[in-house]
Amino acid sequence: MFKKKSKNNYPKESINKIKNKKIVLLSNTSRYIFQYRLLLLKKLKNSCKKLYVFAPFDKTSEIIKDIAEFKEWNLSPTKNYSLNNFFKSTINLFIYIKKINPEIVHSHTLKANLLISIINFFFGINTIISFAGMGRLSNAKGIKKILFRIILRTINFLSIYQFENLFIKKNHRRVKFIFQNPLDIQFFIKSIGNLYIKDLFHLIPGSGVPEIYLKSIKKISSENDNNFDFIYCARLENSKGIKLFINLSFYYPNSKFYIYGDLCGISDDHLNIEEIEVFKRKNKNLLFMDYMKDPLLKHHNDRSIFVIPSNYGEGLPRAILEALSLEIPVLASKKSCVGLFNKTHLFIAKDNNLNSYLEEIKKIFIYKKNKELNNFLKLGKELVLKEYTETIICAKTFKLYEKFEAHN
Repeated sequence: MFKKKSKNNYPKESINKIKNKKIVLLSNTSRYIFQYRLLLLKKLKNSCKKLYVFAPFDKTSEIIKDIAEFKEWNLSPTKNYSLNNFFKSTINLFIYIKKINPEIVHSHTLKANLLISIINFFFGINTIISFAGMGRLSNAKGIKKILFRIILRTINFLSIYQFENLFIKKNHRRVKFIFQNPLDIQFFIKSIGNLYIKDLFHLIPGSGVPEIYLKSIKKISSENDNNFDFIYCARLENSKGIKLFINLSFYYPNSKFYIYGDLCGISDDHLNIEEIEVFKRKNKNLLFMDYMKDPLLKHHNDRSIFVIPSNYGEGLPRAILEALSLEIPVLASKKSCVGLFNKTHLFIAKDNNLNSYLEEIKKIFIYKKNKELNNFLKLGKELVLKEYTETIICAKTFKLYEKFEAHN
């Protein structure tokens, strides 16, 4: 049996050091805060002076309102290339920050990070900038690649300098950068010109696995071992590997292929409704389930395989950790392993093509037939309990909040 982690990993001195502080969390979606920062919000509510969340309003915002003071911030991801939206979002955020005058702002996602770096260049407020992966722009070429590097350099410059008394002064102590994997740290440093400042870049791997996953009890199936369920949990985008997953379904007609993700996407890379209907007609074992919270909990059995064929600039896909904690085999692309996982814990496709995935699926079948799969999966769960629980990740984040104390 696995030893249960202590629920209280939050040093009292850390909590005391932020008890008089006003703290703001911001993101380009409320769902991001709800899905990945809910435990952090609850811990902050009980420890800081006042807690705010700035994000666009959606159905998860009502839940956030019960924990923090919610400010609707119209940073619409559907208008990523609208200068008008960018300007309005910047002005609104400027007004909010000036009025509240927080001691710490914790920003998430690229666009929010850019806007808060612009604003806090003038205010000089302590800022934590979290990168949830580098996104599809990390694979861009030509002018898009150049623009992406300019954005990263702008965020870096405006964060480590500030405008004060008509002068631009260096003040890197007021900012901390959080990256979810070591590859993103390397990419960022290379993009900004190999600049390195001690105690500026911090590796905190993702948001951690919620306790509900660690309490889930595995169900043993009595059905045929060859009839695995295949599971996909991500946006239905080509860069996330949705079409590769769909193509796999034609090779295993007796297996069900569950797809969890919003059916109506906002990007050009997303499957449209017409494409989804065509795929449904072609293959009856494809099950489009739309977005669902914690979908892997519904598949905690010995006949599931989680597939993540992403070629996207991932931070740390939490679904990988969720699957590992539930002892569900994970079949992943090299890109989605983000420099943190290897073949000790995952089945990794050699190349991002159909044949490579089919080879790894055969390997999973062989492991199960030879009764080697359970021991393999236990190693993955041990890794999660040791390094990737939500409690552990929150504790690491708290330590960054307290580090600002000496520089105020």
